[in-house]
Amino acid sequence: MSETPQPSQPEQPADAGPATDPQTGEDLSWRQTAMSAVLLDRSAPDHREIGELLTEIFEGSFQVEHGTDDDPATAVYIEDATVIVTSVDAPIPDGHAKNNTRELAVWNGGEAVVDTHRSQVVVIALRLGPVGDDGEVGPPDYLDPRSEALRCELAVANVTAALTALPGAVAVSVGGAANTLPAVAYRDFVTGNPIPVPVLVGVRAGRRSETTASVYTTGLARFGRMDLERLDVEAPPGQLYGQMCDLVAFALSSGTVFQPGQTLELGESRTLVTSTEQSPFTGQQVLRLTAG
Repeated sequence: MSETPQPSQPEQPADAGPATDPQTGEDLSWRQTAMSAVLLDRSAPDHREIGELLTEIFEGSFQVEHGTDDDPATAVYIEDATVIVTSVDAPIPDGHAKNNTRELAVWNGGEAVVDTHRSQVVVIALRLGPVGDDGEVGPPDYLDPRSEALRCELAVANVTAALTALPGAVAVSVGGAANTLPAVAYRDFVTGNPIPVPVLVGVRAGRRSETTASVYTTGLARFGRMDLERLDVEAPPGQLYGQMCDLVAFALSSGTVFQPGQTLELGESRTLVTSTEQSPFTGQQVLRLTAG
């Protein structure tokens, strides 16, 4: 396994939220705007094509507000999250999308298709709060920041999965997770899982020797958590991958934040102990899980 590019830090909109939690005072500098990009091997679709597709898919489920020639952004309202969709008639620069396919088993050698993309449809989500009697959006009700991050990321994932039905969609890039996935696989992950870990977080597993494998994550910082890794475990990579996805899904869905020194139950009377270490894969501080 080789070093993986680090997640990018998308620019934060002015209304992305406070720098500290108003109830706990926690530093929220870890927060990022929930964001993904559908990559297409054609010129960018206009707001009409995007609006018609999302209306057809979400009819009866979510409200879709079509863009216009003056304001081409399309909006989808999912509970208290507003998802904004815009098209960019240019590829993701500097090869970042292709770099983020590295060591993702789902590609099975087919990642060269990412280099064919010519445009992107960018999807972001924010909690903007309810619309008041005066027609203006009000401040969002308080929500635990980690729950809010998950809610926005799931809203992005649902709209992004729908947009993979656009003709020419070849992949989805989630820069904040250093993750680029095939378009069809992305859609399958989202439609088949309430917490689709492989699209929310980069999970990479591979052999380190003939008998051992390792697994690590990228992108958990977007949820206010340290990334996780296991090194040199005598188990197949697929088994480690599944166990890591289960751990991440549990943490995100339950609101659990693993802490250094904590003991985790892995099942079948097996335990893992967490410690803060520098990852050999990303060079970042992570929680390493070792047999207890």
